[in-house]
Amino acid sequence: MNHQDLGANISSLSTDIIAGRNQPQGADSHGTRVSSVIAAPFNGFGTVGVAYNATILSIRADISDCTDPDDTVCFRGSDLANALDYAVRNGAKVINLSLGGEGALGASFEAALQRAINAGVVFAVASGNEAGANPEWPGRYAGDARFAGGIIVTGAHNAANQISSFSNRAGVSQAWFLSAPGEDVVVDCEDTSCWRVNGTSFASPAVAGALALLLEAFPNLTGRQAVDILLRTARDAGDVGTDTIYGRGLLDIAQAFQPVGATSSPQAKGAAVQVAIEPGAHVGGPFGDALGRTDALGTIGYDEYERLFRIDMGAAYRIAPRRSYQPENPTPMRQSQVTMDGPGGAKLSLVAAVPVETPEPILNRYTPFDAPWLGDEVKQEALFDVTAGRMSFSAWQGKGGSRSPFRTGSGDGFAALAQADHALRGAMVFDGLGFGPLTVSAETGAGDRRAPLRSVEQDVSSYARAAVDWRGAHGGLSFSMGALDEKMGPLGAYMPTRSDFALPSRTRFAAFGGDLSLGHGVIISGEAGFGRTEIEGRFLNLSSAAVSSTWRMALQSDCPSWALGCSRLTWEISQPLRVESGTFSAFLADVPLEYFDPVTFSERRFSASPSGRQIDFSIRSLHPLPGGSVLQLEAVASRDEQHRAGAPAGYALLGSWRRGF
Repeated sequence: MNHQDLGANISSLSTDIIAGRNQPQGADSHGTRVSSVIAAPFNGFGTVGVAYNATILSIRADISDCTDPDDTVCFRGSDLANALDYAVRNGAKVINLSLGGEGALGASFEAALQRAINAGVVFAVASGNEAGANPEWPGRYAGDARFAGGIIVTGAHNAANQISSFSNRAGVSQAWFLSAPGEDVVVDCEDTSCWRVNGTSFASPAVAGALALLLEAFPNLTGRQAVDILLRTARDAGDVGTDTIYGRGLLDIAQAFQPVGATSSPQAKGAAVQVAIEPGAHVGGPFGDALGRTDALGTIGYDEYERLFRIDMGAAYRIAPRRSYQPENPTPMRQSQVTMDGPGGAKLSLVAAVPVETPEPILNRYTPFDAPWLGDEVKQEALFDVTAGRMSFSAWQGKGGSRSPFRTGSGDGFAALAQADHALRGAMVFDGLGFGPLTVSAETGAGDRRAPLRSVEQDVSSYARAAVDWRGAHGGLSFSMGALDEKMGPLGAYMPTRSDFALPSRTRFAAFGGDLSLGHGVIISGEAGFGRTEIEGRFLNLSSAAVSSTWRMALQSDCPSWALGCSRLTWEISQPLRVESGTFSAFLADVPLEYFDPVTFSERRFSASPSGRQIDFSIRSLHPLPGGSVLQLEAVASRDEQHRAGAPAGYALLGSWRRGF
């Protein structure tokens, strides 16, 4: 009762239930060692119990006149029944029974057990140390329909998470069985020594402590709910699912403290937001780490058991994947074309392309960037084109990664975010104006979005663009403006449309670019684009529109004479699309000071701009080789990759060899 490590957590209501004896502290130290696992204080001495703030109500109920001469301590069912009733009367929430035998304990015990469970008390009971296929009694009561949901029967496992050789298995009680550490458990520390013990008696109190932790941390829980949570969150072991050895699995307290089932966050407007991390979901690359680094989206959520949790809504908006620099590996295509002349000089053409048949590979070759779970979708495309004098109209359809043939001018960076797999384009050419041909065009396209192991989201991104292109003798200029609609999120984001975290957006953009020949093989080119994005999400919006920018400058020249075998060099510096300004806003629930405090709401605002600015530097060289083949080499370096300040520098070295036949 005055144990050096444990005494501070022993209730003064502890008692000896045997009438007339009045000796709450017996000669055997088994109860002390069991209690150490539950409630040894966090006091800088000895061990630390699972529920180190818990109070132990110690009830001595053993007798010494045992019928089996091998036993020095034994129990009568009627005495244990009195012990349960005493515990319930004095406010116990969890009862640990590290004891067992071969037979049921009788009607009086079962009645007391029923009264305790009806009062909301829950039990952790040792399964026994006889290596039996089923738990001993009273652990086997866990599977009795009268007491189901109020008892967890506990086996023991070792440090390797293997069931202990001595432990009774789950057997007929598998639906209510957990395994907990029960070998080499350190307990009962006094002065300079501790005891190292084995047995299911020391696994059961770990479960009792876990139940106490749940009831302390989540005061809205009932005992039966705490039992259900531990069983549902156990780590699977042995055969998949519930089995006759490990039952529901290994006790996992950390997982029990995570939300279970559907989790929702309350909203001021009434309907709650369903909180879920969608596989593969990410924000658009131009936002960089803007959503991941803010703490403005901290709020509360309730799981299936109405447990209150602090949650960070920003965790669902993961940063976009890093760009993968891969040499283009074009698929050899077989093309068919039909051209017909019409009246007035009109020309109609239809072009279709399918891959050239190749020998069946010995083994399918997949790179880390392929997605075999999507199937081997064949690359195909078809183009319908009508030209009549200065006017033309084209319709294109592609699949299997085919790239739109209309991405040839300024603003391509915005249009490409739609990942269009079908598009229409109309154009009119004005020539003979004295300053070179001028092309006015309009186009629109839309595309599906897909991710590994997810259903295809059809036509979730679309764009429309109008452009003016001028070509002169020494260069050209282009200007375009348009709009980009993205149902899954802005600027290339992937947030499934059924998710409450989806951010449907509309971006208006404009871009201009040009190139100029300076003579002697030197060409300078550049492009700049600007966008303005508006978002209307379920709970997250842009209170001020996100303004984004991108630019690129390049210099092409002949190689110097000393660069043997090199014909052309291209030097380029660019900034990928980046959000320059804008403000996100969300109206979210505040974290209460106390568990049952009323929920209040406040508006959160934070910048939509990332912390850094990615700048890419690249140099490309072209090397003609004998036999008509060409080798292209490229080196790339990136600063503040993914627009993250202080991100490690990124590098890429690429080479590709091509030969036409």
